[in-house]
Amino acid sequence: MTVIIIGGGASGLVAAITARRFGAQVTILEKNPRLGKKILATGNGRCNLTNIDTCADCYNGAAPEFVEGILSQFNVKKTIGFFEKLGIAHKVEDAGKVFPMSDQASSVLDVLRYEVEQTGIEVVYNARVIGINKRPDGFELELEDGADQNRIIKGDQVILAAGGKAMPVSGSNGDGFRLAQKQGHTIKEVFPALVPLKLEGRFFKSI
Repeated sequence: MTVIIIGGGASGLVAAITARRFGAQVTILEKNPRLGKKILATGNGRCNLTNIDTCADCYNGAAPEFVEGILSQFNVKKTIGFFEKLGIAHKVEDAGKVFPMSDQASSVLDVLRYEVEQTGIEVVYNARVIGINKRPDGFELELEDGADQNRIIKGDQVILAAGGKAMPVSGSNGDGFRLAQKQGHTIKEVFPALVPLKLEGRFFKSI
């Protein structure tokens, strides 16, 4: 089986490694010139891996069973185990936040990239996916990759891991939402969930 993964961020890399461990031939399509750009900014450069107290009740939404289903398959213990298998020791800090012992997001990205290389996962850089076409025998993906003619890549399965809209400079500019919508998925209006607050006045700045 061939699996094409759109996006080489944290979720795309984990999906690629997992699929490869199950025997699939995996290709990552990354529109940036390198993998995991946003990982380096995660947790103020320390890369918070998970939260030890994560549970379905921590999430708000109209479909709590969706979160329950995900966490029942890949819970906190499995998340920590995944990174430990790659060589990342962890520590738990205040409020249950889990960080790599190194306190360096770069160490997390390094082991993910190393695993990708060692397991023979193909990576196509500067490859922006602009179309996904379902065929009787799989999928055809159209790439806008700077060539004179857009390339077509074929695969049996596709995993969409293109990120959200939180950090356009890293590549998370909403492309994933647009691709999902073209496939018939309903996209609800997105809004910021975690933002900085800029306050004027000496009193606020002293808090």
